[in-house]
Amino acid sequence: MRKIVHLACIAALSSVFVGQILAQENREQAVSGLRKVDAKEMDPSYTTPAPFAQKLVDEALAKHPEVLLLAIHAAPPHHKNVIVASNFGRIGKIGDEDDLRCIRTGKSNLEVSANGKHFEDELALQDASGKTIGALGVVFNYKAGDDKAALEKIAEQIRDEMKVQLPEESALFQSVK
Repeated sequence: MRKIVHLACIAALSSVFVGQILAQENREQAVSGLRKVDAKEMDPSYTTPAPFAQKLVDEALAKHPEVLLLAIHAAPPHHKNVIVASNFGRIGKIGDEDDLRCIRTGKSNLEVSANGKHFEDELALQDASGKTIGALGVVFNYKAGDDKAALEKIAEQIRDEMKVQLPEESALFQSVK
């Protein structure tokens, strides 16, 4: 009888664990679930990812499979602050108040999505000298009870990995060698 109860407990825990895994989104699912951006939120004259910025995004995603969505916000020459690189498109989406506040104050925006499935850390992106040159948005799968501080540390690690490769803001827009 004890063995049956033990096996039933293992089966119940296994089904909970499998349910949690299945509830987690992959990158494609996360991208497809994004809200549609209104045309007025876009800079129609900025439509191509910044080459080096996109390389940084692609490298970070390859190194950090736990990240769902990643975007760099910066101000290209003669443009407002926009998304200049991401794994979900929206290149040219104009920075909103949260993006600009992060850049202006240097303080991270930490947010659990309305549906409770994602945690975003938007933090100031800096060049190698420590000057703020934009914002970095990092989105993770999330469920109640997950360690937000651990996710923040991963986002900071990604930001720091990018920082050492950015001698100045203009590097984001340079061609890839």
